[in-house]
This record gives sequence, structure tokens and C-alpha cells, in this order.
Amino acid sequence: MAYSPPSGNVTGLTGIMQWVNSSVDQWLFPGIVTAVWFIIVIKLLYSTEDLGKSFAGASFACMIFTILLRITDLINTEFMVIFIILTAISAVWMHFENAKF
Repeated sequence: MAYSPPSGNVTGLTGIMQWVNSSVDQWLFPGIVTAVWFIIVIKLLYSTEDLGKSFAGASFACMIFTILLRITDLINTEFMVIFIILTAISAVWMHFENAKF
């Protein structure tokens, strides 16, 4: 499928990435972040054998990544908020795992 070239004056890498993301209906960077999240969870799960820590590490790393992508306007705010919420949930999860009631 052919896409129309970017209109206007694209002078930097951010402009090119915004055009690429708009060509695929804003799904490129959310897909990349989601894939990175799964890769980190699986890698940390094999390393630590603790799902709570793996979930927390992956959520925190992807939260930082989504904040940077949001600053450059490559993803929407709702997707960034999802990873902020996942990080908060994982922090509570780790707290309850460490509390040992």
C-alpha cells in the first residue's frame, strides 16, 4: 500500500516519525512499547523468577519510555497513563509481596 509523502517542511527525525506513526493510524509506537514491555517481562521473569518484580521493572521502564514519547508527541496521553497506572499497581503488588502478612 502506498502512502502519500509527508506534507509541509519536515526538517527533523521527530517530524518523520510523526508522519510514519500517522501513516499507520497512530499504532506504531504503542505497538513498539507493548512489545518492549512483553520482552522485558519475559527476560526478567527468567532472571528473577518473580512475576511481581518482572512486572514492576517492565512497567517502570516502559513508563519512562512512554513519557519520553509523549513529550515528543509520538503517542497519546491515554497510553502513557496506562503505563503510569501499571507501575502504580506493580508497586502495590511488590509491597504486598514483601510485607508477608
